[in-house]
Amino acid sequence: MKSRQWHRLTFSMPANYQDLLVGQLSLLGMEGFLQEDQTLHCFLPSARWKKPFEHRLHASLSRFGKEFPSLNLRYQQSIVKDQNWNRKWEQQAGIVETTDHICIKPSWAALRKKDAGKLILHIDPKMSFGTGHHETTRLTLKLIEPYLQPEMRVIDFGCGTGVLGIACAKLGAHSVSMIDNDPWTKPNVLENIKRNHVKHTATFTLGSASKLPRRRADLIVANIDYRTITRFLKTLKEHLRTAGIIIFSGILVTDIEVLLPVFQAHGLAPLEVLTENEWLALALVKT
Repeated sequence: MKSRQWHRLTFSMPANYQDLLVGQLSLLGMEGFLQEDQTLHCFLPSARWKKPFEHRLHASLSRFGKEFPSLNLRYQQSIVKDQNWNRKWEQQAGIVETTDHICIKPSWAALRKKDAGKLILHIDPKMSFGTGHHETTRLTLKLIEPYLQPEMRVIDFGCGTGVLGIACAKLGAHSVSMIDNDPWTKPNVLENIKRNHVKHTATFTLGSASKLPRRRADLIVANIDYRTITRFLKTLKEHLRTAGIIIFSGILVTDIEVLLPVFQAHGLAPLEVLTENEWLALALVKT
């Protein structure tokens, strides 16, 4: 049988942007990714490399470039023979120490002696965002630790792998509603819920803001992006009880001066801000 050929697109870009671009390109139908320190390889079956796809690709890269103007999103293109790109991409992830007390462990990695006594989140990334390697995930978990109280009702909006919602469940939340509009997330989140033994606490819904639960939450976590935050801010606030906490991440440090007045106009007062490199996460309270 003749081996299938793939179009490989190779981007030179910092590692902390790669997961975000993977999320965008997976929506276009790219079927495999390999991440290295400063390089991202993306794969598409050659039979699907046609003009309509090229147009969608260039439009997506243009939008991404406008959001992150410091990046040079040019790519090199080549043809390669068939391999299991997704398996290679998934197995690059090892154990990630996200906080002093929380680790994220994929199924193929073995626990170490120093992990004893820590909260272990068993997460396989598949094609969903949320492996713990990105600053935005780590920052959100660092804020969840002090603000999550036992028996809270939680919403994880734009949940990706489900890592944040699962962390809330394992930290003692009463219930966790996880929502994402990317079809890639559903089998991954359901698998991760089962692996972490939180199926009696955590649920997943495929969809967007219209799928938010009617009952108001005590805590909302949303590791998304600037445009999605501003688009759904009013709706998310309406699904949060008075004096409830909302944690936003996926924000560039340079955007906070613009966002703070928007949060305050919606009755959300900042409680704490954390930063790592150029990324920022903050906790706000509904007044």
